[in-house]
Amino acid sequence: MSTPSEALSALRAVDQRNQGRAATPETGEITAERLAAVEAHAVSVRVWHPNLIPGLLQTTRYATAAIATARPAFPAADVQRYAHMRAARVDQFMTRLQNPAVGEAVFVMGGQAISRPLTHAAAHRAQLRQLLRLAELPNVRVHVLPEDRSTSARPGHASLYALAPDGNGTRHGARVGYTETPLGGWYSTRPADVARLRMTFDETVNQALDANDTRSLIQEALTA
Repeated sequence: MSTPSEALSALRAVDQRNQGRAATPETGEITAERLAAVEAHAVSVRVWHPNLIPGLLQTTRYATAAIATARPAFPAADVQRYAHMRAARVDQFMTRLQNPAVGEAVFVMGGQAISRPLTHAAAHRAQLRQLLRLAELPNVRVHVLPEDRSTSARPGHASLYALAPDGNGTRHGARVGYTETPLGGWYSTRPADVARLRMTFDETVNQALDANDTRSLIQEALTA
């Protein structure tokens, strides 16, 4: 019979290359800064969040509430600083989307992101109006997965990035998958891992409302 240490060692995958832990709950905002550096090289982005409007679509007020909720121990000054950093990421990414070389950005969020305000009503309406504006961009797709649809297992917040080539003669850049769990954030560039995450994302898009129905849902929430 194996010892506890041997049992744990056997659990570890033999090949640990091209994947790893990106963050712990205590360093989440540092990881967000590093993810912003990845976004700066992305030619396409796919993002899923089960209960929040994804960060790249957030207003500063919404981002402030999201960060304060996720990190209640943060001092108010730090919450504001990170919210403004996130707003700068939004501006930079949306500016990059004007470049023809940049492909599409696809965002899917759970229905409660629309129906349950994270902040006061006026700020939530402002966030929904921004969501509608961004959804009108030609290479941005926004979908909502209603709460009463499939309950199949999905990751928490997850992102997929297709990066530009490094300039070393390769035709395609790296593909990166990132997901957050209670144990922290994890990334992988392994083709099999990225393919599994992409398949899960595509299944979620297929079960979500299409772009037109998503806009209608947001408009209904604005007038409720």
